[in-house]
Amino acid sequence: MDQEFVGEVIEWRGPAPYYFVPVPEQESAVLRGAASAAGYGWGMLPIRVRIGSAEWKTSLWQKDGGYLLPLKDAVRKPAGLDAGDAVDIRLMFDAQPRRQKRPPAKRVPVPRPTGSREPVTAEQLTIVPANEAAWEDLQAVFGTTGETARCWCQRFRMLPRESWASEGPEELAARLRDQTACGNRKARATSGLVAYLDGEPVGWCAVAPRADHPRLLRDFRVPWLGRTEDKADTTVWAVTCFVTRVGYRRRGVGRALARAAAGFARERGAHAVEGYPDLVDGGFVGTLAMFADAGYAEVNRPGTRRAVMRIDF
Repeated sequence: MDQEFVGEVIEWRGPAPYYFVPVPEQESAVLRGAASAAGYGWGMLPIRVRIGSAEWKTSLWQKDGGYLLPLKDAVRKPAGLDAGDAVDIRLMFDAQPRRQKRPPAKRVPVPRPTGSREPVTAEQLTIVPANEAAWEDLQAVFGTTGETARCWCQRFRMLPRESWASEGPEELAARLRDQTACGNRKARATSGLVAYLDGEPVGWCAVAPRADHPRLLRDFRVPWLGRTEDKADTTVWAVTCFVTRVGYRRRGVGRALARAAAGFARERGAHAVEGYPDLVDGGFVGTLAMFADAGYAEVNRPGTRRAVMRIDF
């Protein structure tokens, strides 16, 4: 569904000045109705935009019952647009069908290896894009109990009103399988890396464009506080999750994955990659030392508990 209109560029003078184009009331109503039918008619609405020869993906922001189109500098400046200018806009909304709940999958117990405490080096590990790994291998890393088997790396990817409880582990696991395209070597995209030691799957790292994480964009202040970042910039990637298999933890698997994630992002066109370590307990987002050892530099510390670690290419 396409909507075309002429809009006026406005400027929001906040801590990080930004430019928007308000979507007229008639077009907003049509988009809102189509989005509601597809199951996500609230919050930010994913959209494709065309201005002249420039086309990109972003999300419309809700305000006062309508929508605002964020106008990133990479498009605005080359076009010579400023506040008060009129611009011809085409919005393209590809409504996906409402997601149907999948029937519960049968849980298969995964044996927990005892492993050892001997450190492993990056040279000892084989790290591959997740689409080159078997889904059963990723299941072995996540296990069948604990936080990993409840979240399935969906914390930053859930939409408004969704939660672990509302969606359930089977649904979240199915989403991760879709995102990773496990077992499909010809897949054009995947969302992370899987590490192997002597043929055994031992670790997972989520790395994907920062703009692909709705909750990171909407609710999580760490990447944005005190910075002038374009939330719609798909060339900045984010490392959002590490999982090390029981029996292989505290042996350097996460450090190797953090380093490999930077190369993975760069090969796929990223201009920068970021991580957001927890300074207190690390958790599944990684530790400051892990990122520092992998070559990331601290660029911001939005509070006493979190830091932003980054590599620019």
